[in-house]
Amino acid sequence: KKEGHIICCKMDSLRFAALFLCLFVCFWDCRARPTKELEEMELKEDFKANRTLLIDYYPRDKPVNFLFRGNMPKTNGTFIYDTLVTTMESVVTKRNLSFPSNFTLIDISYLNFFEELDLKMEEDFFRANPKLGMVENWPMFGTIVPPPENDPDLIKDIVKSYITELSHDKLAAVMEKLRALLTTVDNRQPVVIYTHCEAGTDRTGEVSGSYYMQFLNMTFEDALYIDNHIQARDMFTISRNEMQWYCYYLRFVEGYNLDCKVPSPY
Repeated sequence: KKEGHIICCKMDSLRFAALFLCLFVCFWDCRARPTKELEEMELKEDFKANRTLLIDYYPRDKPVNFLFRGNMPKTNGTFIYDTLVTTMESVVTKRNLSFPSNFTLIDISYLNFFEELDLKMEEDFFRANPKLGMVENWPMFGTIVPPPENDPDLIKDIVKSYITELSHDKLAAVMEKLRALLTTVDNRQPVVIYTHCEAGTDRTGEVSGSYYMQFLNMTFEDALYIDNHIQARDMFTISRNEMQWYCYYLRFVEGYNLDCKVPSPY
C-alpha cells in the first residue's frame, strides 16, 4: 500500500508539473504573439454603441454607481467621451433607471502592450481632462490551455493555484477590485465604470462573464451566451478558456453550484 501511495503521489506530481510547464509556455507564447486575426479585426475598429451593455449597478434599490462593458471608445483615433456618455445614459434610461448628471468615469482598459497607441490615446485624454475621470490598465491575455474536463480531480487539485498564482489574468483579484469600485459609494460624486478591450467581446467577455457568474448568479452557459452574441462571432477561445477556469474556481474553491463544461456545439 505504501509503495502504491508513493507511485500515485509521483504520478500526481508529474501531472501537475506537466500542466504547469504547459501553462507557463503557453502564457509567454500568448503574450509574445498576438494573433493576426485579432490585430486585423480589432485594432482598426471604432466604437460600436450596440456593444455597450449595463453589467451591474449599486445600490440595487436606488443606483448611484454603474458598471458597463463595451468596445474601444474611439472614432478615427480620438477618444469619444461625449458619445460614450450619451450611449451609457441611453442604456440606463432604457432600463428605467436614472443616469447621474455628474460623475467620475473610471475607464478600465484590458488592452495589452501591442495596443499601446490606443492605450496612450486614453491616457492622454484623461491627463488633459483629469476632472472627468481616470483610466486604469488591467491587461488581459486569456490562455490557450483549456481546463482538462476529462479529469475533474486534477482540475479540483490545481484550479486554486492556477487562478491565484499561475494565471496572468488572476481573475479572482480582478473580481474583487471591480466589485469594490462598484460598491464604494462616494457622497461627493457617483462612479461610472466602463470596461473594454478592442472589440468588447473577448477579454471584456472573459472578465464580464466571470462577474456574471460570481455576482449575478448566472450559469456558465448563460454568461457565455452573452459573450458570444456581442457581435457576429463567438468570443476567442483563449478568453473562453480563462473564463472556464474561473468557473471551476468558483465551483471547487468558492462552493458555487456551477456546471463549467462548454456546451456543444463549440
